[in-house]
Amino acid sequence: MDLLDTLLYTLARIGLMIMLILLGAFTGEILFPGIATFLPSSMVEFKNFITDDTVQSVIAMIIVIIFFLWVFYDDGKRHSAYENWNVVNILIVLILMLMIYFVPAIFRESFHSEGKAEVFFLIWYYPCSWLSGKQSLGYMTGVLLTELIMIASAFAAYLSAYKIYVKKHPILLIPKDERHIVDSDGEVDDVSQEVDEE
Repeated sequence: MDLLDTLLYTLARIGLMIMLILLGAFTGEILFPGIATFLPSSMVEFKNFITDDTVQSVIAMIIVIIFFLWVFYDDGKRHSAYENWNVVNILIVLILMLMIYFVPAIFRESFHSEGKAEVFFLIWYYPCSWLSGKQSLGYMTGVLLTELIMIASAFAAYLSAYKIYVKKHPILLIPKDERHIVDSDGEVDDVSQEVDEE
């Protein structure tokens, strides 16, 4: 990808992260409690389970992870097919996503002492509250660990897509100027096979 494509891709993935955080918070804080109100009294244990704050936060995190796995796996596959795959670029994108998500947590106390921006922090870090709410870890540690889990899942999906695609198309491991070496059946010759085995 060129510079403009990389910039647009980065902005798109940051926007995706923001939307998924909002979706996770909506699902955990509004949708599941709403569903619980329609459950019969005989399912009181299940109702209490899905309305538990920790469970709702975990559900929000799982929603983010599921979409990350889906989107970044597709990204890895498409980038491999068009030979735009670049581990440095994707790491930069993911690190920027991590920073944008984590940095507000650093300034939380300055707002918390004055009672400001509580709604923002409640929504923004809703997928992290299952860990950030633990006294033994601390707020920022919980936020960082949760975000690392989500970012790591995205990177794993992207890398897996590349590995799977290259395994099916080993010619991609050969420099472009050497790809004319094929046999009469259109199959990659022994050079590509050696590269694949390595």
